[in-house]
Amino acid sequence: MVNYSALANGGLAQLRPYQAGKPISEVKRELGLDKVIKLASNENPYGISPKAKEACFKALNDCHAYPDSNGYYLKQKLHEKFGFKPECITFGDGSNELINLIFQTFINDKVNVIIPKLSFIVYNMEATVANATIKTVELKNWCVDLEAILEAIDDKTRMIVLTNPGNPTGTAVSEKELYEFVKKVPEDVLVVVDEAYNEFQGENFVHSTKFLEECPNLIVCRTFSKAYGLAGLRIGYMLSNEEIASLINRLRAPFNVNALAQVAAIATLDDDEYLNFVVKENARQRQRFEEYCQKRNLKYIPSVTNFMSIDLEREAKPIFEALLKKGVIVRPMAGYGLNTILRVSFGSDEENTAFFKALDEVLEI
Repeated sequence: MVNYSALANGGLAQLRPYQAGKPISEVKRELGLDKVIKLASNENPYGISPKAKEACFKALNDCHAYPDSNGYYLKQKLHEKFGFKPECITFGDGSNELINLIFQTFINDKVNVIIPKLSFIVYNMEATVANATIKTVELKNWCVDLEAILEAIDDKTRMIVLTNPGNPTGTAVSEKELYEFVKKVPEDVLVVVDEAYNEFQGENFVHSTKFLEECPNLIVCRTFSKAYGLAGLRIGYMLSNEEIASLINRLRAPFNVNALAQVAAIATLDDDEYLNFVVKENARQRQRFEEYCQKRNLKYIPSVTNFMSIDLEREAKPIFEALLKKGVIVRPMAGYGLNTILRVSFGSDEENTAFFKALDEVLEI
């Protein structure tokens, strides 16, 4: 019998498949429930932008043809709205694919990657596949310790990967802190900043792309999955210097972003009213979560995102399972070594009220 795992590239055989949050349909089917709410994957509970929905309906008639591989019109829209140079933009099937492409392009078994503890688990997975050495840096008060990261850099460091704001912590470093940090990093060390949750910071939005010309080693990844509500369409974009964009585009599949995703993203960028509504409502729900936890003496990590990690100070898995039976899907953080913590996405008013009620019942508060 052939051992096919031995034939796999790099450290692939060491990995376990990424476990996404349970879908609503699966929980209904497994537990025989009629009503289930999902607060596990940091999704936007307010649906797709009305303008994006209309654009998708119109684009359906053209779905027999391949999409624009270069994403010309979406690049023009990003240039018009934010000033980004089209030649510095790379599109991905969500920002997750872009992270994958960055690792494939630059990381191998002769280099190391610095990743803060409690980062998005995909970074470690990509580094493991590449057989790279992973240097983990401890957090400081649940936040990325930028000084400790600088101290961890050595002559084999090829890349630093930061999520800002962080997942699953929900904490963030400021624009000033990030700028001063990147300026201290050697130019031959790439700094990848994953900004999937940046929009939820509102007035504290980090405009890291302002540093791109001054900091050629900076790569910024953003997504339309979270605040823009296009998670099911899978589209994100990367901003970098032209040379890095050119290298990654050589590896990128020619039609990796579908036609509906492109027109939806363009339309959503034209819908400031929708984005403002989402950010405002999310802030209101975040305050509800804080007040709920404070009233019940539950510890939590203060968040600037659309989710909160709640420390139950007891094994969280039984609580997760009990909530599941009540039709509430949340995310246990045992995979990050946080056995007492549940991460909960902020849903709608109705969904959050249902969660509070279910957790009260499970904890018998």
